[in-house]
Amino acid sequence: SVQFWTLSDPALGPRSLGLVQPGESLVLPASRVGGVERGQLFELTLEQPTGSPTGLPTGPIQFIGRAAKVI
Repeated sequence: SVQFWTLSDPALGPRSLGLVQPGESLVLPASRVGGVERGQLFELTLEQPTGSPTGLPTGPIQFIGRAAKVI
């Protein structure tokens, strides 16, 4: 499965935003994402069907990006 992650504070480590279902949109409420800072990391990794077994990214990264301020 594909799991969506964010990293806002390296001291706290990455946080899962959930699994992405094939062919479906992923809608995340703002309360789940939390505050987004410029440069905040977002990534998608390949994980086991039930998600990461450790609660941290374990599989290969499929996409990585950072939040940017839009003017």
